[in-house]
Amino acid sequence: MGTPTNTFTPVYQQGDPGDGIGGYDLKSTADLAFAFDYEHSGKTDYLALYRPGTGTIWILRNNKGNFTPVYQQGDPGDGIGGYDLKSPADRAFAFDYDHSGKLDHIALYRPATSTIWILRNDSGKFTPVYQQGDPGNGIGGYDLKSSEDEVFAFDYDHSGKLDHLALYRPGTGTIWILSNNKGTFMPVYQQGDPGNGIGGYDLKSPADRAFAFDYDHSGKLDYLALYRPATGTIWILRNNNGNFTPVYQQGDPGNGIGGYDLKSPADHVFAFDYQRIGKLDHLTLYRPGTGTIWILRNDNGNFTPVYQQGDPGDGIGGYDLKSPADSAFAFDYDNSGKLDYLTLYRPGTGTIRILRNDIK
Repeated sequence: MGTPTNTFTPVYQQGDPGDGIGGYDLKSTADLAFAFDYEHSGKTDYLALYRPGTGTIWILRNNKGNFTPVYQQGDPGDGIGGYDLKSPADRAFAFDYDHSGKLDHIALYRPATSTIWILRNDSGKFTPVYQQGDPGNGIGGYDLKSSEDEVFAFDYDHSGKLDHLALYRPGTGTIWILSNNKGTFMPVYQQGDPGNGIGGYDLKSPADRAFAFDYDHSGKLDYLALYRPATGTIWILRNNNGNFTPVYQQGDPGNGIGGYDLKSPADHVFAFDYQRIGKLDHLTLYRPGTGTIWILRNDNGNFTPVYQQGDPGDGIGGYDLKSPADSAFAFDYDNSGKLDYLTLYRPGTGTIRILRNDIK
């Protein structure tokens, strides 16, 4: 049983099969996407879609549901800003390089090769402000030599800016957090390899995943959430000048969070602005292939569902979440400066849907 699926309404929908979005066909199983601030507006209201291994990357502007490219390369293509995107391992995300409070730089990295680049955008001309490899020396002392390495943006100093890099190596206890001083990256936290993880969370499983979260409704992504799919394990850590301590912990094994059991290896979690107030203070948890998706509210560490479907379930807003390939993230569709829309897509099929939350 679940809460009604009509809480969310599609503002854009394609497929399955479909034609993708803005000319980008989403026909490769390798396709990935993220939200990006292309205009330096402080709003992550553009879609970046890329195809690792092919040099393909497009960035799309949205004009009331009409998506058009402001940048496009391939398939095949030449990548972006000198970064060739020719490896299937390539990953990219939006980053605040210059402490502006805007996610208007693109960080691209290639695990196992020590390669990482950060690109500035000047009206569609992308140029590196940081580059290493391939091969390279990593960044800030973190060598990026493992194929397991993951990187994301984090607000370490409670500034409201995602201007630190968190790098971790699941299965080894390794995690580093780097500050940036005009392109010189230095660790403010480091463990391993091997290491002891962070805040009591050992990071000893290859399945471990981490992301930034607004636990205390401050509007700042200054808590770390770490979870271990298939085990019910999830921890949320507060940072006090580099001393990380749990404000929520479950497992391993554990009981998940807010009734969501986190017992499937397919489980994914990310932060979402459910109330449309500009705070990523809700957790979205979903299980591709099963129609399962839950959204949890946090009341002083007591997590309860505001939306739940499955397992099995009917997905959300008409998107059935029945494919193991399904992926989801938060997006600013209406140029509000809030990540209060859900984007769900199915690589290899041209399927993508963007959902509005009709909460009153």
